[in-house]
Amino acid sequence: MHKLFFIFFLILVSCNNNNYKKESIHINKQTVLDKKIIDRRTNKQISINIDKDSIWNKPVRFYVENPNCNKTAVAFYFGKFKPEDNSETEKLLELVISDDTNLRPFYRWILYKTIFIQDGALGEYTGIPARKYAEKFPNKFFEYTDWDISGELYSEWCNAILYSGFYSDDDYKKPKVIRQNMIKTMKTNFKNCNDSITKRIEKFALDCFPDFEK
Repeated sequence: MHKLFFIFFLILVSCNNNNYKKESIHINKQTVLDKKIIDRRTNKQISINIDKDSIWNKPVRFYVENPNCNKTAVAFYFGKFKPEDNSETEKLLELVISDDTNLRPFYRWILYKTIFIQDGALGEYTGIPARKYAEKFPNKFFEYTDWDISGELYSEWCNAILYSGFYSDDDYKKPKVIRQNMIKTMKTNFKNCNDSITKRIEKFALDCFPDFEK
């Protein structure tokens, strides 16, 4: 009887080990070409594919296989890094003003995705990089927001700046002064700025830093 029980136990352990090996093999073969992660906002499973997925008209492979691409940024794309209330997240989002023109669209995508999923604590980290990007690259910023005809991208970007886009020397009680500085910087950095663009910059500044209600 004891022998039968021992044999049964060995079979059971063997089956469990085989199942474990199969699961391990499945995970190991789940390459970056076809992977499923959880969308943190919808809590639904989504598939990512670095050849089929594209960011600013380039396949994701173009960015993630670039040897100069930030490792945390790559981990973010594959769902291995979750932006949180910490310095690593702050450093990641600051990459949006990188001088690397090849990788900047990827870093911009990461910032917007973070804005899209942010809560109160995480929202403290998105405003300043969002503002810096718009001020440093106003041409690219308007081109980017025009891409989304729904206006949601523009609205959420403005809200991120409104929530946490104050610089250390800003007086939040003087939004007009903040707007003036923002407008001046954007006009200086905008190539071929004209009256139409000036009005658009002024509206953007007002959307980011409206006057207090009386």
